[in-house]
Amino acid sequence: MKPRLIILIPILLILISCSAKAELNAHKIKNSSELSTGAGYEVESSNYSKNEINITYPKLVHLDNDTYRDEINELIQEDAIKIIEFYSLEEGNLDIDYRVTFKNNDFLSFQYLGSFFSKGAAHPLNIFYTSNIDLKKAVKVKLSDLLEMNESFVEKFKRDNYKSFDDNLDLLEEGVMEELWSVYSDEDLLNYFHQADETGRINESGTFSYLTEDSIGVSISIPHALGDHLEMEISFADLGGYIKKDSLLNF
Repeated sequence: MKPRLIILIPILLILISCSAKAELNAHKIKNSSELSTGAGYEVESSNYSKNEINITYPKLVHLDNDTYRDEINELIQEDAIKIIEFYSLEEGNLDIDYRVTFKNNDFLSFQYLGSFFSKGAAHPLNIFYTSNIDLKKAVKVKLSDLLEMNESFVEKFKRDNYKSFDDNLDLLEEGVMEELWSVYSDEDLLNYFHQADETGRINESGTFSYLTEDSIGVSISIPHALGDHLEMEISFADLGGYIKKDSLLNF
């Protein structure tokens, strides 16, 4: 851990001590029904449950192409439960649910949110990861497939819209964002972005992306005292020359 981060964490703990704990109850997550508009399929919930692990993930139904439907659902399931690898050696409760953030006939994007409560721990860890699926090719789409990223993109990321995942946690309001960004170099963040959307050891920074109706969101891991993960969203209108020519964002 970087020395500056070690110094920063106690300061930030004091700043947010008046806020409620940034714990996410996965069962409270609800999918946005309005995202179904114009899509020729439906999304239902499926569940993986074993011992103290409970993961709810999306399943596509009524998709015109039955072959791709099965491939896509297998891909979604595999990606959803891969998170178990990170906690397989620890005793505790893992509870994950999902939220669809973007849905049309070509593309499906959703977030996984939840918590891991390790045996003997005082507080749970907040979990966040995502999946972006190209429905025409039945493949997973990464941030690097969508955008050309450089140092100027890093600066745009740091300046754009912070999205709190918990009503009782607002890092912007607490005034800690500037100090938080001082911990990460532009080179660090750029490397994180290029590793994004791997649910595995290669993505040690825990960086993931997702789409909404008007923006692209990027999530990175941050200290547990600040909520474990942070999401920033950049509107499509502000992405300018960063969108790749063959990207699915050119819709």
